[in-house]
Amino acid sequence: MDLRRFVLILLQTVAAIHVAAAPKRIYPLDERSLYTVRLSREEPTTCVFPGALKAIVGANVSTRIEDNPAVLLSHEAGAEYFSLRALKENAAGALNILFRGRVYALSLATAAEADRAVVFLDEPLNGGPPRKLSLEILRALSERARQQDRPAAQSSGMQVFTDRAQPGSVTTYRNFTATIGSITRFEAEDALVFRVRLENTLGVAVPYDPQGLAIRLDREFFPAAFAEATGAIPARGISYAYLVIAGGPAGRANLSVRETFSVIVPSS
Repeated sequence: MDLRRFVLILLQTVAAIHVAAAPKRIYPLDERSLYTVRLSREEPTTCVFPGALKAIVGANVSTRIEDNPAVLLSHEAGAEYFSLRALKENAAGALNILFRGRVYALSLATAAEADRAVVFLDEPLNGGPPRKLSLEILRALSERARQQDRPAAQSSGMQVFTDRAQPGSVTTYRNFTATIGSITRFEAEDALVFRVRLENTLGVAVPYDPQGLAIRLDREFFPAAFAEATGAIPARGISYAYLVIAGGPAGRANLSVRETFSVIVPSS
């Protein structure tokens, strides 16, 4: 990705965060660092790690509101994220996060403007060698995107902060169309998950190659690292596919959900 495109994506991301009034911080993981997380009483703060957390140990923090803690913690066992909210004026606390055999220290403090999302990365923000995600991680990203496409039943305190868009952009083929219904970005994995609606106008099923599904951005092509797709669109019917695009050939791609994408659906 050239410098001009990177700057454009950066400006779009900053603008989106500003409009949503939801400050987001991104840190590389470093067990030698002490991270300060800003909280408020009015809004939750969600912290996201690049994998499932082993344990969380806190001071002045509790998952039980009846304990009258300074900071309320919401976390599901095995999840890669947790949410925090200050319950008292000038609340302060601390967390030790056990992740992949290392301990990461967080200092919690109230502020006039809280961090709505804090994302921890296990690699540099830009560049670096390519990192291939495992099939297990790719499948989990697809499922997390599916959950966000469903009507949410989660409380706001447990909502995962991801960047999302619903462009509705259509790629037209001779006998069918491919519509991008939603795009979900996962910052830690540098991945986009596309929900694609495939609609067939023929009286017979249209087969396609799920292994060849890809996303196009201008002149660049991004093959799906993982796809959940049936391989056929029923006669005069609709089917859905989920595509995961992870990074780029030279490392992080830092693709924005607000780019204008098209879908490549190869015939089988």
